[in-house]
Amino acid sequence: MRRLTIFLVVSSLAAVSGTLSTATSAHAPSQPHTYRTVINLSGDEYHDAQNNVLPSPRQAKCPAPPGVPVPMGCWTWTAKHLGHGTYTLGQPSLQGDRLVWTFTYMDSRGQSLTGNLAEGYIPDPSPSDALTHANRYPATYTFTGGTGRFAGVTGSAMATATTITVRVDRATGTAHSNFASKSVGSLTLPSKL
Repeated sequence: MRRLTIFLVVSSLAAVSGTLSTATSAHAPSQPHTYRTVINLSGDEYHDAQNNVLPSPRQAKCPAPPGVPVPMGCWTWTAKHLGHGTYTLGQPSLQGDRLVWTFTYMDSRGQSLTGNLAEGYIPDPSPSDALTHANRYPATYTFTGGTGRFAGVTGSAMATATTITVRVDRATGTAHSNFASKSVGSLTLPSKL
């Protein structure tokens, strides 16, 4: 009888222990996951004869970044694992020889990736209203937050953006440029996407 009681107690403890470990593993927090990320940006930009940025017809599709009354521009983006959507910049500040912007990547579900962009400038020596005039902007993206499935994101990416003048209206001096950028880096999220 004594052996049977000990066996039942040990068997009961083993069963309870197995149930607890199974329950614990089912509710264990997910592990951070890092993605190698390539984000492609594109868009149209318009400047007047004094090189002031003009509103883009696409800007109506872009919400202003948090805390910014009006976006500085509006572009579209796409990236494997992340999706696609609109990209906006807030007001820049000059820090040394670089402009620093806040940015927002908003996906098609309304979830966002946010952070700071530090951007340099390599001017094309040709006149700014010349066709094929191409300015380059080496940039570092630092991701500091997000919403929805991007909440808690951290990471960075490097890019060189290019604007190429494709059309100039000689009567008004308005220049139309194509903007393109490819950012390469990594993003870490609290859980797998």
